[in-house]
Parts: sequence; C-alpha cells; structure tokens
Amino acid sequence: MITLLNILHLSAILLSGWLIMHAMSYLIALSEKRGRRFLLFGGCMLLCTMIIFIGDPFNILATTPVFLVIVFLSCKGTFWQKVTIGLLFSSTIFSFSALRDNYIHDLLFPPGQLGISMIIFGGSDVNHTLDGTWMLTEHGYHVSSLFTLPFALLLFLYTKKNAPDKDYVLSDSMWRLLLFLTFIPLGIVMTVVTLLRHYDYCVNAMAHREYAVLLLIALFAFICLLWCVTVLAKQRKLEQQGMFAEINRRYYETMEQQHFELRRLKHDLANHIQVLSSLPEEKRAAYAEELSGNTALSQSFTYCGDSTVNAVLTVKKSAMDRCRIRLEMDVKIPAPLPYDKTDLCALYANALDNAVEACMKLDETQRKISLKCRADKGLFCLEVCNPDPEPKNARPQAEKQAASMSGKPLTHGLILPTSKEDKRNHGLGLKSIHEIVTRYHGHLEIKIENGVFDLFLYLPLARNL
Repeated sequence: MITLLNILHLSAILLSGWLIMHAMSYLIALSEKRGRRFLLFGGCMLLCTMIIFIGDPFNILATTPVFLVIVFLSCKGTFWQKVTIGLLFSSTIFSFSALRDNYIHDLLFPPGQLGISMIIFGGSDVNHTLDGTWMLTEHGYHVSSLFTLPFALLLFLYTKKNAPDKDYVLSDSMWRLLLFLTFIPLGIVMTVVTLLRHYDYCVNAMAHREYAVLLLIALFAFICLLWCVTVLAKQRKLEQQGMFAEINRRYYETMEQQHFELRRLKHDLANHIQVLSSLPEEKRAAYAEELSGNTALSQSFTYCGDSTVNAVLTVKKSAMDRCRIRLEMDVKIPAPLPYDKTDLCALYANALDNAVEACMKLDETQRKISLKCRADKGLFCLEVCNPDPEPKNARPQAEKQAASMSGKPLTHGLILPTSKEDKRNHGLGLKSIHEIVTRYHGHLEIKIENGVFDLFLYLPLARNL
C-alpha cells in the first residue's frame, strides 16, 4: 500500500513538473541546452513537491529565490521578464499548495490531538492515531499532493489556450507593470503563510477559513495576471502591425511618387528633343550629354503584369545602377497580384534594401543581387540572394547560429538583427516582411550558405485570407 502510494506520489510530481515547465515555455523562451532545461524541470518539481504550512514561512521564503535563480539560468529573455514569469508561476503554485496542505489535506484527514502534538514536537514516524485513522504524516501528504497533478494540467491547458505568439515581445515597462501587479497577490500569500505561528494554527486548523478565501483570491489574481500577459502581447502585436502598415504605406507613397517622376521624365522626352533642336551647336552637346546620364530615359518600366512590382523594381534598379550593383532578375508574374499594394511594395522594397545595404559593404566587383519571383500554381514566390558581407567569426550571436546551420532554413521566428548602429530605428525590414508573410499565411526562410545570404518566401495566391 505504502509502496504504491509512493509511486503515485512520485509520478504525480514528475508529471506536474513537466506540465508546469511546458506551461512556462508558452510565455518565456527556454534555453536550448538540455542541461538547463533539466534544471528548470527540477525547479518545477521542487515547486510542486514543496509543502506550504500556514504559519511556517521557511519553505516559501527559501524556495522562491532558488526558483528565480533557476529561471534566470534556464530561460531566455530580459531581466524583468524572467523575474515576472518566475514569480508568477512560483506564486501560483505556492498559493495552491497552501490550500492543498492546509485545507484539502485537513478535509481528507481531520487532525487529532495526538498526531498534531507529535508533528509539532518532531514526531515523523506517526502513521495512525489511536483510532487507526491517518494523521498529518508523510503518507497523508502524499495523498493530498496527488491534487497537484490536475491543477498543473489545468494550468497547462489554460496557458496553452491563451498563449501569445512564440515571438511576442513586451517592453520592460510592461514587464515592470506586471511585476508590480504580481506583488499584490504575492503579498497576500506571504502574509497568510507567515501571519500565524504554526502551533496556534495546528491546534485549531479549520478555525481560520478566512485565510482559505484570501488564498483563493490570490490564486485567481495570479491566473488573471497570466491572462494579462497574453492580452498585452496581442495588443503589442496589433500596435506593431499598425506601425508596419503605416511604414509600408509611406514607403509605397514615396515609391509611387518616384515612379511618377520617372514616367513624367520619360514622357517629357519629346520636349527635350525640341529643346535640343533649338539650342545652339555649342550648347547642344552638353545638353545631350546631361540627358544621356539620366537612367530614367533608358530604364524599362515593365517587368511583369503587376504595376506595383514594376514601380518598385524600376526605382530600385535605378538606385542599384547608381551604386554600381548588378541586378539579375527573373520575374514571371503574368497578372496583378491579389495583395494590398503597400504590403507588396514592402516585401520587395525591404528585401532589396537589405540586399543593397549588404552589397555596399563589398567591393564593386562583388556587388551582385539576384531576384527571382513568380506567380504560378496557386503560389507567389519571391527569392532575393546577395553576397554575405560578414565573416562568420564577426557575426552577432543570432547570425552565427544562422551561418552554422549549413544551409538549413531558418524559420521566421528567428529574425537576424540589424548591423546599423541605430538599432532602435532600424532593423524593421525583416520584421515587416515577417509580419506580412504571417498575415497572409505564407512562409519565410532565411539561410546563409557558401557566402550567400538567401531570403525566400511564398504566399498563397488565393485571397480568402
């Protein structure tokens, strides 16, 4: 009987720790190292197995900082994110454990005077009272600890259902606000646990039912705060989408204006010819030379069947010619694409701008960009390749990871950082591409292989999105 109970107790703790760890993974990125993940698993098991007595503050005060250290070692993210997530989950488990060990246990095994006295004065081998019922003993707590498993399962399912996107980002100010709100229910739990002396509480355990109400209120508050993380993440995503949409709109308007200027200049060619015919011989050569240096007069404006793509490619091709960058294009788009013009402009412009930025770090002989795009068989595909200007040993950590994958595609969850010094106002290009691809239910891959940076994406052509 005891052996079976111990097995059930250990299994419940193992499964509960696993569920809590995976619930945390929906709100904070875990370390990729197995050793650190195993450390976090052990920390979650520690939370689930810890007994929290009202009036005995040692366990909760000792375990909280230990678990926070484990979170810092085992998780990724900012300082405030780690502190907030660590306190949220540890406090949620502690508030339930306090209910479990002080009320659920006593409902299952009502304490008697003999058992209580022996526990208070150090008795650890008491299994029965004089009437043969189980008391506040180790095996009794093994039974009540089984309730941790369904609670951990509910917490896991709740977190999974309300989890934000994997790549969600909250500012430090938002994390500090959540941390401040966490201190309120955490203060309730700490006060309840440390308010009474253990002896007084044990003598009249069920006389303090008001503390059960406070613990339930604190538990509900922690659950709501976990939900607040999701709400703030979704709100932040909406703000970013609005920001990207505004950037893309302005970009498209600028591109349209530039394209209009180019068309107007070409349209005025007839006027230039008339001017040439009326100029004196000595001025005619200089005027003709000035016109011949204008790439707009020789630039092709029709690359495909989509006017927005034509406008972007015309402007970018002109800019690349000035920077002495060779652009090789294979464009097969027979009809207008079914996407918003600003989104389509942003996809091409941001991809080409990043390629131009990389090429400008190279010698003129190495500056080359390859662009391939087609719309066929229900998919729109775009691929932009350019030489990789950075040596592998000089890359930031995220780019080292990309370069070390031997050409394996990087999912759109990994966005390489900008190399510009003003990182606050730059580095939005790939994020904007990622946001658009996600919104249209497409796929984005980035890989670095044999010194070539390759960006590839595809979107479904069907507009029922």
